[in-house]
Amino acid sequence: STLDRSSAASDVYKRQSPKYGKLIGWLIAARKARGLSLRELSTSLNITLTAVHRIESLERRLDVFEYVQYCHALGVDPIDGIKMLR
Repeated sequence: STLDRSSAASDVYKRQSPKYGKLIGWLIAARKARGLSLRELSTSLNITLTAVHRIESLERRLDVFEYVQYCHALGVDPIDGIKMLR
């Protein structure tokens, strides 16, 4: 089923890159600290609600350009997140 596949994908990302999971956790914390819903963030980014959900549940990875846009939409410095990957 789709749920099984998405859960499996999320588990693979977590195992392969725990630092990526930490980075996404940082973005989620920033979104929540600003009181933004998934829908509000998706509107700000001009992407679907499903896309934001998949990013935050580690089912879909952000590319560099998307990461910078995501950070700007949340009012955080992308460099701060990159430093966490060291």
